Amino acid sequence: METYRTSAQWQQLFQQRSHFSGTNVEFCQHHNVSITTYYKQRTLLTEGLPKTSLPTQTPSPTASRFVQVKQTTEISAQTHQNNIQFDTRTGQLNLPVDLATADIVAIIKGVAV
Repeated sequence: METYRTSAQWQQLFQQRSHFSGTNVEFCQHHNVSITTYYKQRTLLTEGLPKTSLPTQTPSPTASRFVQVKQTTEISAQTHQNNIQFDTRTGQLNLPVDLATADIVAIIKGVAV
């Protein structure tokens, strides 16, 4: 069964979004709204309005897809080894600096899934 909302009802729904701590998808599931309809209505309501009139989603720390990268140097008894260290939500990944860029990109894509 489809639910039809007026623009005032959509505006109220978007105001409720600013107090919801989850993602847009979770918010839409909670309110039984299609995510595509949500974005379409948000776009329609924001046309001609200042950018600050509707709430924006604040990313939660656990939902971040950001990967911090830093280069480290390990000193061992045998050699100096330069590594690239990737800090993710689930752990660390150390790769040799001389690893091909294409291989690094493939690994990052695999980890991001």
